[in-house]
Amino acid sequence: MKKLIIIFCLALISLVLVIGASANSTAVSTATSVQDDRSFTHKEAGIEFTLPTGWKAKPDGEVITVSTADDSLQMVFWVPEEDTFDAAVKELDKELSKTVKNTKVTSKGKQDTHNGMPHYGESGTGEVEGATIAWSVDVLAAKKPVIILTFAAPGLFEKHAAEFSKLIESIKKSA
Repeated sequence: MKKLIIIFCLALISLVLVIGASANSTAVSTATSVQDDRSFTHKEAGIEFTLPTGWKAKPDGEVITVSTADDSLQMVFWVPEEDTFDAAVKELDKELSKTVKNTKVTSKGKQDTHNGMPHYGESGTGEVEGATIAWSVDVLAAKKPVIILTFAAPGLFEKHAAEFSKLIESIKKSA
């Protein structure tokens, strides 16, 4: 789960840069395929999703970073080292706590299904390098477990709630 720490740190650096300008990059890797400028498939995980209008994605190896047009809300999709859904869920909190300090869970972990896939999700607030963030983390069991880490400055989840919900609803197993 060292990847989680690296990915989370890189993603948080990007969040800090929200204050400045950002470039729209659309690199495509072997782990990702793009059906059009809004539809993505994470081949290793075995999922696909559609971006809301104006959102952007930056595939990099097996990691896909998705963000709102203003970069105020970001999501990072990746396949963890753990081979099973249960193992990925078990290690999640421990790894998250290495990066996010003063973590407060506002929505306790809950297991259910999402579009036919086993799902585990929880959310909360915390601090990274002194900055307060709101976060949510989800694990889906598709072809392989996939982790989706979402974070934003407090209050910005609400600003993009409708778009965020559309993206989440679009996540399904790829054919």
